Amino acid sequence: MNFKYKFCIWLVDTLLLNEQGLTIDEIQHKWRISSYNPDGGLLTERSFHRYRNETESLFNIDIVCEKNNGGVYKIASTEELDKNTAIQWLLNGLRISNLGELCQKHQNLILEDAPLGVQRIQIIMDSIEQNKSLRLTYKSHYKLPKEYFFVPVFIRLFKQRWYVIGADVEQNRRTTFALERILDASIIEKQHKLSKELKQTLNPDTYFAHCYGIIRQYDPITIRFRAFFPQNLYLKDVPIHESQESINETEDYTDFEIFVRPTYDLKQEFLWNRDKLAVLAPESFRLDMIQVLEAMLNGYKTGESFAIDE
Repeated sequence: MNFKYKFCIWLVDTLLLNEQGLTIDEIQHKWRISSYNPDGGLLTERSFHRYRNETESLFNIDIVCEKNNGGVYKIASTEELDKNTAIQWLLNGLRISNLGELCQKHQNLILEDAPLGVQRIQIIMDSIEQNKSLRLTYKSHYKLPKEYFFVPVFIRLFKQRWYVIGADVEQNRRTTFALERILDASIIEKQHKLSKELKQTLNPDTYFAHCYGIIRQYDPITIRFRAFFPQNLYLKDVPIHESQESINETEDYTDFEIFVRPTYDLKQEFLWNRDKLAVLAPESFRLDMIQVLEAMLNGYKTGESFAIDE
């Protein structure tokens, strides 16, 4: 990774971890011993100010010097870092790039496999940027490979898998494709215009409103569930859904509410928590979960699979 970007990401992370601020001497010392600086190169004050300006420009932040507080440097506001998704991705991308370099030198970093289908992202983004359609061949798990004329609108990453959301031209309907199952894709010159209804639906800012995961089905409902100790503590740290709220708490459990579409993805997430989570309401969704659990139990007893209607 370019030295400038290494220092920029390191400086942001270091100042975030030291909210009280750091003096120039402290910053120089921390940089000298950082894994981002494996050669232990010295940071001059002139270089610091040059790269400080680069950091501010790159991440749209202000790094101020509080002269009345011992001359410490700190990030004036983290609002842009917290709320701007594009900047969060840029930060994480640079962090991962540095991790990749470290992985080549050390064996004490264990990573998951990289998401599949990444090689398809470029042609999809080119199609979106050029306002062109794609001819692609897609292999569903339920059907033989099929060719589609497809208008991509946006891309989403969910649980280590990339998806492209757009419109099937021939069927004039919204469609989601998993990138790892796209066998072939090419940009075609012909432009296909989306209907007014599809344009409104395929809005990246609202398409997955009240969704968990990649499936957009059913109207959202309020679901109340109980998480037992210690899983309730984990769910406080990492909520199941952005709408999650704690509504009751005891030493043994916490009751949460979420407002979400009751999809297959959501049921899978609830099941992942095993016996440490129980759906309380509404009764219809609770009975759906019971049906899934009963089918699982029968499958274990008989070795046969049972279809659950979605």
